[in-house]
Amino acid sequence: MPSLGESYEMIGRILAKLILGGLRSQEIGVASVIDADKVSRHDLHHFVDVVKWLQNEGLITRGHALLSGDYLGVQLTSRGIAAVEQGQFSASTGKSIRETVESKSEGGLTSDTYGKIGSFVGGLLGGFTQAGS
Repeated sequence: MPSLGESYEMIGRILAKLILGGLRSQEIGVASVIDADKVSRHDLHHFVDVVKWLQNEGLITRGHALLSGDYLGVQLTSRGIAAVEQGQFSASTGKSIRETVESKSEGGLTSDTYGKIGSFVGGLLGGFTQAGS
């Protein structure tokens, strides 16, 4: 079973892919966010669960789910854009998540950075929830 840290990393990987695609409707699958040679059944199930969570939290919309576990028509929502633009993700540089992702080539971020992106977004969502209460 994936740890919360692994889920944060998956969140970061998915959001980074979507950021690099802008608001273009994208097809996204586990092999597009993890090295295709290293994808396991465990990774596929984890990816599907994280996509569902991102959708339920209102960060993304998606079209059809394929039997392969890929999704068609995935986009960031306005709430998703707000999350990746919110605050200073990188205290040392003052960059947002979007700026951090866009300053690296695709796949140029480390697993640790992806995990920090997911953790940051999770914390923001907790703040959104508290602010709404």
